[in-house]
Amino acid sequence: MLPVWIRPWLLGAVLCYAIFGVYWYLMAGYTHGWQEGKTLTLDTALAEPMDWDSLEATAAGADALLAVKSRGRDTEAEACAADGPCRERCHAEGQVATGPDQPVLNCLATTPKTDKNDTQQRVDRLIRQSHPLGLAYLLRSDGQQVAMVARLQGEIQAMRCGAEGRCYLLAELPDVADKTVFVSDDFGHHWRLAAQHALEKAYVPTIVGIDGERVWVDGYKRLYLSADGGRHWRVLVDDERLMAYRPGLLSESLYDDTNSDFFDWFMDDTGSLYAVAGGRYQRAPNAVMYQVDAASGDIVSAEKYDGAFTDIENGPDGQLFGIYRSNLPERYTLYRMRAGALQPVRASGSEPMRSLVANSHWLLLDIGRNDGEHRSLSRDGGQHWRPMNDIRIHDRMLFDPSGAGILHFGYTDRSDYYPYYWIRP
Repeated sequence: MLPVWIRPWLLGAVLCYAIFGVYWYLMAGYTHGWQEGKTLTLDTALAEPMDWDSLEATAAGADALLAVKSRGRDTEAEACAADGPCRERCHAEGQVATGPDQPVLNCLATTPKTDKNDTQQRVDRLIRQSHPLGLAYLLRSDGQQVAMVARLQGEIQAMRCGAEGRCYLLAELPDVADKTVFVSDDFGHHWRLAAQHALEKAYVPTIVGIDGERVWVDGYKRLYLSADGGRHWRVLVDDERLMAYRPGLLSESLYDDTNSDFFDWFMDDTGSLYAVAGGRYQRAPNAVMYQVDAASGDIVSAEKYDGAFTDIENGPDGQLFGIYRSNLPERYTLYRMRAGALQPVRASGSEPMRSLVANSHWLLLDIGRNDGEHRSLSRDGGQHWRPMNDIRIHDRMLFDPSGAGILHFGYTDRSDYYPYYWIRP
């Protein structure tokens, strides 16, 4: 039996431990889980072998458009990509309707005439033959089901939709130089041809922003603008011009590297353009951010930061968010970038903040909570957050940009049809 004098001390210790346990549960240990949904199956067999590492997606209104590559063959797609009845029908209608018929977008393009005596054409053909293009599938997700809705003989290199339904798709087609541009006015349900032989030297293009007829594309060392719906393009601004503007801002090491593309391009919900150097790939110890006029390409401002913007993404309503990590002392802040101003959304001090995922419905990021593994989710543009259990993103998984959750494609069974399911917060 415990002495009388020790009982109050023991009771106080138990009470303190209980209070601490409740606090830890509520403030650190209480996290929300992820719910795995019902497994469904694509209703179309895809040509093997599939390259699921290439899986990409973009929001298309309430839906999402997905693109994935195949190294297999589709004889129907190959026939439709060549001259024939399929191409004649496409040209007569001027567009294709995606859906159960799974049209081949190549039929909208014009096969270039070849001259066997043209030296440059022979060189181009040899280059393309040494790096043959495969097959690309366009899929649509409504957050409940996924369906294959179109095919392309070649490679889908970039696609994006604006808030009003205008979408652009940039593709590389067999035997067609440079990029082919397809456009849609109804979130990708119908596509038509905008241009061929466009965006020269845009080797790995990224669509930065869309404003109706205007579309901005980040190419290799240059930003392109089309003001007429993708039919004609011009270089709006290039790396050389940015680096010549107040050259003391940039690290000297960047000037010695003539092969790399130093700038990542972004557009916020006001239509302001930003070029960021020394960011996510740590090519320089300090980040430099340029604000550029989206119509003229004139440099509006440039500022150097003692740190780096490690992740920058468009979130709800097209708002632009970025994680900034200062150098000394190392501190992390999530900012909203708007009209050239940085508005702090959330700060974590020295707790690491990383892996920002943003779409039209929520923001998700990794944030240190003593173990550095928890994620935080916001459904209102960063005003309120709730802790989430960590979840590993690996092969065949991506964040559905429509906000439905994490879409996971499985492996085929004897039926040859791919299973899939959502993991929802």
